[in-house]
Amino acid sequence: MTTCRVCGGKIAAPAYETPAPALTSIMTLLDVPTRVYVCDGCGHAQCDEIHDIKAFYDTGYRISLNSEGHDQIFAVKPDGTIIYRTDHQAEIAYRLLDLPQGAKLLDYGAAKADTLRKIIAARPDIEPHVFDVSTDYAPAWSGWIALHAQATYEVPAAWNGRFDAAMSHFVIEHVADPVSFIREIHKLLKPRGTLLLSMPDVSANPGDMTVADHVNHFSEASLRRALAAGGFEVSTIDTTSFPGAFFVVAVRSETPVRQKQDAALVQGSVARGLEICDFWRASAAGIEKRAASLRGRKAAIYGAGFYGSWIFSRIAGDIELTAFLDQNPGLQNTQHLGHPVIAPIDIANDAEALFIGLNPLKARAAIGSMPYLQRPGLELIWLEA
Repeated sequence: MTTCRVCGGKIAAPAYETPAPALTSIMTLLDVPTRVYVCDGCGHAQCDEIHDIKAFYDTGYRISLNSEGHDQIFAVKPDGTIIYRTDHQAEIAYRLLDLPQGAKLLDYGAAKADTLRKIIAARPDIEPHVFDVSTDYAPAWSGWIALHAQATYEVPAAWNGRFDAAMSHFVIEHVADPVSFIREIHKLLKPRGTLLLSMPDVSANPGDMTVADHVNHFSEASLRRALAAGGFEVSTIDTTSFPGAFFVVAVRSETPVRQKQDAALVQGSVARGLEICDFWRASAAGIEKRAASLRGRKAAIYGAGFYGSWIFSRIAGDIELTAFLDQNPGLQNTQHLGHPVIAPIDIANDAEALFIGLNPLKARAAIGSMPYLQRPGLELIWLEA
């Protein structure tokens, strides 16, 4: 029995459970099982909180600190042009946040604050502030954010009611008490101040359901409920600008917000959450069985991101892994989980199997655009039930 982090309802048993190792969003392995619970009261899905979560985010979660210019790929255009994640986030935030001249903008859970930096480049009149639960990112803020506008571990009391807007990109899925997280931001905003939240949409990005440090997997129903409980009126829920993610704009309310429960939306969210759990249960069994049949044969994994790393966590002892393949030039010629990362076109000629570590909703289209992976003798193994 566990308690839903959004509505407080009781959840009797996990909908999905698999033994250790569990995989984090920064592709490290934890010696713990993965358990997912789906709440039938509000449609929220959640995982067990990871051990010593404060220390993990203080010193262990070093997102994009591999190098000064390190970023994640958002998309690759047909002509091969790479669109990086923070560039795309900044474009969405700039469009959704209609900020007044000279606005005070807070990046809450900022990490390197690359998205904020790119917004400021387009709007130098905005006054940037940053907060994070680690000091690891402070060097990345130096020189462009004033010291009085930086905070770590605790937000200064003097910041209460200061900000015209706050944004928090891909943070709330990590926190053990998401409603309190929203309430903390509420008190930092001016009356009718604006909040921009982004987070994974597990319905469109089903791999998120198995991320160990993503302890919350929001549906639209549970997201609306959490924001109402935190004192916000939702004005926009954008699921198209960043496929696989919610970008939500909400306005601070000065009176309690009554969120009318949409029974059909909740029921649909519950059904989708259970469907995703069923997919991963069956997919894990299929991948493990196929890897066992390939024992001793050379294979590669396409994708050095989460999906590819998850495949590795399930089959590492069964195959002779030659490499991870990835289109991100920032990852190529590096090591990932003890194996080289190479460009897809450089796959070894003697590789007999390629495990496809991509979002299963997009994988076939992506691999279909690479004719050099459609060669005789190379078996493509997909993440599917």
